[in-house]
Amino acid sequence: MIDAASFASQLVSAERAGLDRQYQTQQTLAQNKITAYQSLDTKVGALDSILTTLADSKNLNATTTSMSQDGFFTASTSNGATAASYTVEVSKLAQAHRVGLDFASETWTAPTTGNLNIDLGGTSMDLDLSTLPAGATLVDLRDAINSAADNPGVQASIIRTGSNVKLVLNSEQTGAANTINMTLSGGSGTEYTELDTAIGASTQLTAAQDAEFKFSGIDIVSSTNKIEDVVDNLTLELTQTNAGNPVTLTVNRDDDSISDNLQSLVDAYNGIIDEIKGTTLSEDASYVALSGDATARTLSTQLRNAFFDLPSGTYLSDLGLEFDRYGKLTLDKDKLSDSLDADPNLLDTMLLASDGLVTQLAAKVEPYSKSSGIFDDKVSTLNDEIERINDKTEQLNLRMENTYQRYLLQFTRMNELESQMQQTSSLFNVSS
Repeated sequence: MIDAASFASQLVSAERAGLDRQYQTQQTLAQNKITAYQSLDTKVGALDSILTTLADSKNLNATTTSMSQDGFFTASTSNGATAASYTVEVSKLAQAHRVGLDFASETWTAPTTGNLNIDLGGTSMDLDLSTLPAGATLVDLRDAINSAADNPGVQASIIRTGSNVKLVLNSEQTGAANTINMTLSGGSGTEYTELDTAIGASTQLTAAQDAEFKFSGIDIVSSTNKIEDVVDNLTLELTQTNAGNPVTLTVNRDDDSISDNLQSLVDAYNGIIDEIKGTTLSEDASYVALSGDATARTLSTQLRNAFFDLPSGTYLSDLGLEFDRYGKLTLDKDKLSDSLDADPNLLDTMLLASDGLVTQLAAKVEPYSKSSGIFDDKVSTLNDEIERINDKTEQLNLRMENTYQRYLLQFTRMNELESQMQQTSSLFNVSS
């Protein structure tokens, strides 16, 4: 007797082994290509992102600041600031208005009749004192001012001076125009009179004041100490006066930032080249996913050519760039700095012109990096191929199941015949 199921299974396994290997190999090859294309797509996407950054001229003209003396103001630039030198002489700092009202104690009873108007630079609030709780104190009045929906930007606080307390109103905005004025109307009673008296006797603790300074000899007045509109892409924060002692402010080209941006381009390009080499070339003749792939080779050629098809009269070395013997880009930062010293507009000319490097690279990359681009199409085609292989595998499984059942039936019948023959033989043996 034979094991019918085992024999049937062994025959089916032997029969399908060749197709199983073929389908598995085809599926592995397709999946490896998908992985390679997706990895290459990621590298190209990184280059595309950097090209988008470099396409903004401001990112190619980064600047930094330095001052002949510290402590009088801070300065910062955004990309695109013009390299230049200025003098800054601060005679006045902008101040916020502060006024104080004297009271005997913070438990002073506040009036609950009348209306308190607080005006800040022409914008005012009206506090209906009847909305204060019964037995309201100076603390309640302070809180009501601070929480008023129409508060124009006045912060109230209580300061204890030892012998009495002050209700201090502080403008949240600096500048001479932002003065605080208070008026009381429509009420009566002792507490109302006391508040009216305190308002009338209020003292100015800090005057509302504009900042005044000279910028390269030009008189400038500002309501704030943050100066953002004197020179494009330059911000000053005035912190201390230096009348008669002007400070020189220098806006310099930020070579480190510019070099970092170009180094990002170099790294992104080299990343693509490494990826292409890793998926198309093998030093030991072993299998690689994109061996002989025309798409990868075409991309490599197109990108490299862009570095040599530059605006007339310019050379890659002007940017401090060159290719090494392995086809990788390198950046000489010192040479780049020297070139920019000789021609401050070099980056705009070589990178952003219609035939500039960034413009050309972006055009080469776009068919690959865009949605439903070349790589997406390749991956989609390979996924379709894998689906067809899966369909073939399912069809093979169905055929082999039928084959298995046929073999199983044949071996089962053989076992039955053998059993019958053994029974017949045993009868002859008994007769003899």
